[in-house]
Amino acid sequence: MPRSIQTCDFLSRKRARKRAMRIARRRKKALDRYRRYCDHLARFGSKSKIIDLLANACSVDVNEKLSQIVAKVPQTFSIIEDPARSVAWILHFAKHMRIDKVKRVEIDQSKLEIYDLAANSLLDIVAYESRKERRYRGSKIYIGGRYPLDPNIKRFVKSMGVIKHLNIVHEKATASESANLRLFDRRCRHYDPKQDPTKPDAKAKVVAGFVDHFNICLKDHNRVLTHSARHKLCEYISEILCNAEDHPGLVDWTVQGYLDNSLEVPVCEIAIFNFGKSIAETLSDLPDNSYTRTQIDPYIKLHAGQGFFGLGWRLPDLLTLVALQSHVSSKNNTVKDSRGQGSVDLIDFFQKVHRECAPESKVQAKMAIVSGGTYILFDGTYAMRETQNRGKVIAFNRMNDLNSKPDAQFVRSLKGVHFPGTIISIRFPLGAASTVALGDN
Repeated sequence: MPRSIQTCDFLSRKRARKRAMRIARRRKKALDRYRRYCDHLARFGSKSKIIDLLANACSVDVNEKLSQIVAKVPQTFSIIEDPARSVAWILHFAKHMRIDKVKRVEIDQSKLEIYDLAANSLLDIVAYESRKERRYRGSKIYIGGRYPLDPNIKRFVKSMGVIKHLNIVHEKATASESANLRLFDRRCRHYDPKQDPTKPDAKAKVVAGFVDHFNICLKDHNRVLTHSARHKLCEYISEILCNAEDHPGLVDWTVQGYLDNSLEVPVCEIAIFNFGKSIAETLSDLPDNSYTRTQIDPYIKLHAGQGFFGLGWRLPDLLTLVALQSHVSSKNNTVKDSRGQGSVDLIDFFQKVHRECAPESKVQAKMAIVSGGTYILFDGTYAMRETQNRGKVIAFNRMNDLNSKPDAQFVRSLKGVHFPGTIISIRFPLGAASTVALGDN
């Protein structure tokens, strides 16, 4: 039966209203996307603040006429094993990426043999920030590269390195390559509203997720954290991230974890770093009459009076070392304040984990801290010990005395190299053994 003209007009108007509503919704979504983009761009700025910090810290000149560069990653690219050269390479790479004329970059990792998660993560951030900056400015930069020859390192680059962070889909690790990997990767970007650190639960979710990741890594090797150990590790990581937010002036931090169970000796790697002020710069900026300043001034006067300071041992190195001791924090105002325990307890925690996990492993457990121009290495040679009056202390000398110079092999100046921020790089083996609960022993 044919429809009446009145019915046809009604259906036509109905379809027109629906069409208009769809168009209005699409326009609203497009407008919302554009507003988010503008907000994101305003937060990011005309140039990447991260690359500016790194490039400005580089003291080596670069050729500003180049349109393409080949960035050859050194054979040893590790914050733990070769901090000065690795940080200098990152700064130099950032300075190259700051040149507007550069349109093509090849990251050559073919010589890479010794690496750690922290060094590679910093490389990735420079590449990521450069591409994001160019996109905002309406220009392009091509970033390609060459893989490491070692298949294990190649698998790392594809699953956790520059391939992943630049989202090069056709080069990402396959399901079979990723089957034995445990990955954790979180970054709080200073320009990203979705990870705004003012939200009370943002950091807590990252901390809980990292501790879950770490526990899964242990479970793969018949171990598990006790409830108490999980709680304490959450506290340690939380305080380190609080320090990253409170001290540097630029809230941008990264927490990463990596474990490859297909290796002959699986090694758990952890990287935590932030950009901005170094530990020494933060302490140097304190007022002369502040509580923390009264804690550290006696050490400064003694080291200066004894003539300890020179090229290999500087005031910033002493400040960085003192900041690692119990209850030393720029945020403490009285003896009752409890800040300044995160790094100390994290050091102690991983000393215990290593002793229980792989005491006879041929792979040595190590932890390194780089802040500003200071490098501090932990490998068990010097342990953090409880003292009668100062709490836990690690002075890196035979007497465990902060009034004496530390062993230069473990605490030293990077001599002309300065990282704008703080890096914590941890690496320890996980060996097969019977089930062990890692707790408070």
